Amino acid sequence: MALRSPAAARRRQPEVTRDRLLAAAVDLFAERGYDRVRVRDIADRAGVTTGAIYAHYPDMAALLADAAGRAVDHAVQAVAHVGHGELGDALLAAATSTAVGRRLSREQALLLEAIVAARREPMLRQALSEVMRERLDVVRGAVEEAQRDGELRADLSAGALAWFLYLAPIGLLTGRAAGMAGPELDELRTVLEAVVAGLRSVPVAVPDTGAPVAPDQRIG
Repeated sequence: MALRSPAAARRRQPEVTRDRLLAAAVDLFAERGYDRVRVRDIADRAGVTTGAIYAHYPDMAALLADAAGRAVDHAVQAVAHVGHGELGDALLAAATSTAVGRRLSREQALLLEAIVAARREPMLRQALSEVMRERLDVVRGAVEEAQRDGELRADLSAGALAWFLYLAPIGLLTGRAAGMAGPELDELRTVLEAVVAGLRSVPVAVPDTGAPVAPDQRIG
């Protein structure tokens, strides 16, 4: 078994601590609600000092925003780390996985709670905006690369397309949280496939069935 060097372990430690903080915060926010959680509560749950929290986050608003932002990280990462020609499939998988499920995950429920709380708390609104902007930039980078590679239409605004792709899963989450009865999964996939097909730079070819073309259907 390979041993990790002390230097590598030290570099890894801040990331491990941050993950523990976020996990503790998600659990506590889900259990008690944002307004009833203190910094000390999160530190105790994570097994760290309060100083460790402030080493990563300036305040509770920043911590909540980062924790809430992780609700759509699986979709963001799926889009950001795909190979050439795979973006469409990644978008379909991310959207359908967000749209289905009997219950919201704790992270998903926390995101919706943070969005509501941000309306009345300016500090949280700013922190959440920054966190979501960072993730939006990741999606935009993937879109721009796909446009350069010829996978997505270059005539579309990369910023507008990234905005749509990033916020669509949040809209699906909102519908689920409101208890709305969604369409059948097969029907949803058909719609999403049509949307993705319209974004591709090369139209999907229609197979030649060999059937004769009616006179009124011929071009010219």
